[in-house]
Amino acid sequence: MKNDSKEDNNFWIAYADLMAGLLFVFILLIGAIVVKYVLTQSDLREIKDNLNKQEQRLQESKEELKNKEAIVFKLSSDLNNASNALSLANLQKAELEANMTSYKQLSKDLNLTLDNKDKQILILLGQLEKKDEELTNLQEEFKKAKEKIQNLGLIRQNLSKELQKKLDSNITINDKTGAISLPAEVLFDKDSYVLKSEAKASLRKILSEYFNAIMNDPKILSNIENIIIEGHTDSDGSYIYNLDLSQKRAYEVMNFIYSFYKDPRLQKLLMASGRSFSDPIMSNGVEDKDKSRRIEIKFSIKNDNALKDIENFFEFH
Repeated sequence: MKNDSKEDNNFWIAYADLMAGLLFVFILLIGAIVVKYVLTQSDLREIKDNLNKQEQRLQESKEELKNKEAIVFKLSSDLNNASNALSLANLQKAELEANMTSYKQLSKDLNLTLDNKDKQILILLGQLEKKDEELTNLQEEFKKAKEKIQNLGLIRQNLSKELQKKLDSNITINDKTGAISLPAEVLFDKDSYVLKSEAKASLRKILSEYFNAIMNDPKILSNIENIIIEGHTDSDGSYIYNLDLSQKRAYEVMNFIYSFYKDPRLQKLLMASGRSFSDPIMSNGVEDKDKSRRIEIKFSIKNDNALKDIENFFEFH
């Protein structure tokens, strides 16, 4: 019994030692894990810091790479421009060399000496002086032609003023065109081209004075190319209808003039023209229909000589 009890005690002692050993090993293991964890955390922080630094360096490297790419792109663009400029310079150089070759060949073929060149310079100077003289003459001729053009308008105005002096004060003519205007309603019924009987006497008196003033003054007559009888209407109705009506009224007045004024000089000058409503009389931007319906008798001046001078100027210069 004593031996069994002793064995039991030894067992429990051994078991306790075993458990104490295991506990010690467990504590050592836990300590190692803790130490490992602490060391691992420190390493992780260090690794994280390194990674952050590497990421920052990577970002800086990216920015630097972008800057370098921009520099490379600019250098590439500059290189292309330089290449194009070089190509252009080469072409110009080639052209210059070709021109120089041509010049040398021309100089060789012509065998020009310094004396010949001097003679050519003298010849060119003489031609230049001649051109200057021609230019001066051309300017003078242009000035004269311009004055003649301006005088054409003055001739008409002067003739109109002279003609007005010779007419009765009841007859008013346009001081710029020399035309007299006769109201259509006084001469014709509405839509009619037959002269009213009661209007013929006064019309004959007015026209006789007008034509006498022209025919009896050689200065006025010599400057007149034609005497035009123009019929005008208002804008009521179609253009074609009014054109036919205005033309017939103009012819009617011309036939009436032929019936009493027998001077063949006048008959050669007379012309009749219908204008429909192409030249209305406007008042404050609105057509004055009463004044638009009219017969106008005007003259055109002789400008053949002036026009020929102008045509010659532009033809030869």
